[in-house]
Amino acid sequence: MQLLKKVTSKAFICKIYIDYIGALTPVSNSENQNFFDAKGNEFTWKDTHFGKQSVSFRETEKQTKAGSIYTQSLKISFPNTDDKRTDRIEKIKTAKFIQIALSNGQLLVMGRNDFYQNKKPVIKASSTALKTTITFTTESIFSIGYLHIQEVSEFVEFLYPSEVPNLLTTV
Repeated sequence: MQLLKKVTSKAFICKIYIDYIGALTPVSNSENQNFFDAKGNEFTWKDTHFGKQSVSFRETEKQTKAGSIYTQSLKISFPNTDDKRTDRIEKIKTAKFIQIALSNGQLLVMGRNDFYQNKKPVIKASSTALKTTITFTTESIFSIGYLHIQEVSEFVEFLYPSEVPNLLTTV
């Protein structure tokens, strides 16, 4: 692929996942965007509900004497008329990384602000009588990169026996 060719595909945000405990590492191969992309496993991401018409992502660059600073901002909204509203907001605010799944299969990841994360995203909530809006904001020394999921399911299947003996039966 030539870098300056026309981009022909259009994509929209179709899913948001949140990671509370995982660790992402930079990709280091020539097939991907070296350093900018990240890799992680598939088991630490939690699907998050949001209104499909109320999601937006924006990235802006600011030039400084030290170089560029990229600010990424993701807004999601959801109804706030349930009994667990406050618990949901507080749980979301503990996020470490945010994955943005696009309709073309690509996965963007927010939260890696340097080679490794040294500052969690800033997460703010605002509410009206009908909905809550969560804004995730990160600052980084590079533009948002893609997430590459490491397939570990074969390894996990190896750890579990195909038949688990019933140890609770009495003799």
